[in-house]
Amino acid sequence: MKVAIHQPHYFPWEGYISKMKDVDKFILMDEVQLTDSSPMYRHALLTLKGEKKYITIPFEKNDYKHKSYKNILINTQIDWQKNHINFLKENYSKSPFYGEIMDLISCIFTKKYKYICDVTVDTILLMRKIFNISTDIVLQSDLNYPNDSKKNQLVLDLCIASNADYYLSGQGAKKYMELEPFDKSNVIVEFQSFKQTEYSQHCSREFIAGLSILDMLLSVGIKKTKECFI
Repeated sequence: MKVAIHQPHYFPWEGYISKMKDVDKFILMDEVQLTDSSPMYRHALLTLKGEKKYITIPFEKNDYKHKSYKNILINTQIDWQKNHINFLKENYSKSPFYGEIMDLISCIFTKKYKYICDVTVDTILLMRKIFNISTDIVLQSDLNYPNDSKKNQLVLDLCIASNADYYLSGQGAKKYMELEPFDKSNVIVEFQSFKQTEYSQHCSREFIAGLSILDMLLSVGIKKTKECFI
């Protein structure tokens, strides 16, 4: 059983989806705290001028740093769904695959949401469906693990709770991850070897990396996107 663990991201980039595709079970951490300026509530796209811009899900900031991610409320005073649709229309309506992709993702902008986590999880499930990925998606809150676990131990405990033999980690974790506890628990750690493929971006002549998967889908379509990392 190969497992990967990640916070839910809003329309994540292709490296995130590639990791999900490469494991048997993908655990979404819905009981951690929201990280400031993270894809847990926003992601970057391009303007018509080729400038990077974040589209953001507004949230209630009252005491959010002491709440689990799954309990953070959306700020309903801001019509973020309308804003995001308008942004996509203004900046991507002339992209080759605008109509096709908007038909597939429009459900995210019409469904009524209360919590940020529900939005981000839905975008991940939607990408799994679009790319025909069979990986099981599991919420951290549905697993039985020690609730006081933190950082390295939390990852290991989630692996144990999901009966993992292998844990697929991001490359960035090499700098701080403690491997000995995983060895003692017979969980083999692998590090993702993903290199982003450059593609022709509708809004930019010079390739800009690390954008939401939506930029790739709108620019080159589903078939070409699949060829890059599926």
